[in-house]
Amino acid sequence: MDKAFDRYVLERELTRHHGSTAAAQEWLGQCRWEDAMVPYAVWKGLWSVKRGVYRNQRLGGPHHAVADARLLLTTIQTMATPTTSPDH
Repeated sequence: MDKAFDRYVLERELTRHHGSTAAAQEWLGQCRWEDAMVPYAVWKGLWSVKRGVYRNQRLGGPHHAVADARLLLTTIQTMATPTTSPDH
């Protein structure tokens, strides 16, 4: 994901929806922007010895904005759901 591009697209659509740049800026001012792909890479757990970080992973979406956003939200929900082992 490209955080700057995603923010730009959201700002453009909010401006179009509200008919006002100020309204879009007000809404966006309440948001916190973080790259979801870093925690996703950690969650997937493929460590790069060469780079000393977890390797970026593809979500596998169709590369359409809405579908990719929905897939990302579903993936974040899955990541946030506690897992239980059969032993507990």
